[in-house]
Amino acid sequence: MVLLLIVASAVLVSIISLIGIITLAISDSIFKRVLILLVAFSAGALMGGSFIHLMPESLEKMEPLNAFIILLVGFSSFFLLERVLMWRHCHEHECDIHAFTYLNLLGDGLHNFIDGVIIAAGYLTGFPVGIATTFAVAMHEIPQELGDFAVLVYGGFSKTKALLFNFLSAVTAVFGAVLGYFFLQSQDLMIYILPFAAGNFLYIASSDLIPELHKELSLKKSFESFIVFILGICLMYTFKIAFAE
Repeated sequence: MVLLLIVASAVLVSIISLIGIITLAISDSIFKRVLILLVAFSAGALMGGSFIHLMPESLEKMEPLNAFIILLVGFSSFFLLERVLMWRHCHEHECDIHAFTYLNLLGDGLHNFIDGVIIAAGYLTGFPVGIATTFAVAMHEIPQELGDFAVLVYGGFSKTKALLFNFLSAVTAVFGAVLGYFFLQSQDLMIYILPFAAGNFLYIASSDLIPELHKELSLKKSFESFIVFILGICLMYTFKIAFAE
């Protein structure tokens, strides 16, 4: 029964990734005007998720030095991975799909996997905790998935392809939930995954997304992007406070 609840909750959270479908009804001209703002929001959410959610949780469970070393490993691994992806997809010809879109999918998949583990941990603690955890995860997935969808489109994916790949990335939550149910009780794997994921998200936000925002030459639009970036961080902080135990 507990496993069924865990899987059902993870599937529900994965379906949220399809929220990007609402953009299919919006004209390209309108979507492009808000796209850079969604990229800014995603960057803020990734930074906020790393510093407000993942790292504080890691520091509660392990020595600070170890946590930050793992963070650096996560950051460095994505630097290396981007170099490989950039060579593989852009070598000797024009690159239509930026490498960071694949990094975003990988990072989002890891994040969703962790969400699945967290959901499993909640239900293993008790039914009320499981329900509360699922709700918390679902609430922070809504803005994140919209941001991730925007990043994929901005990076060169069509809307339909971005929707499909974003959903496939979200399904990793189900795998995380199932594995969490069977292994979380005996192995606290999440304490190692959290700082590694934080490093991944910091790399995507600081090395890929924020530089894209710098390409905007209009001072007014740049300021708007900065405000939305801050809103992404603030929203992650709000979730931290709202769902604090």
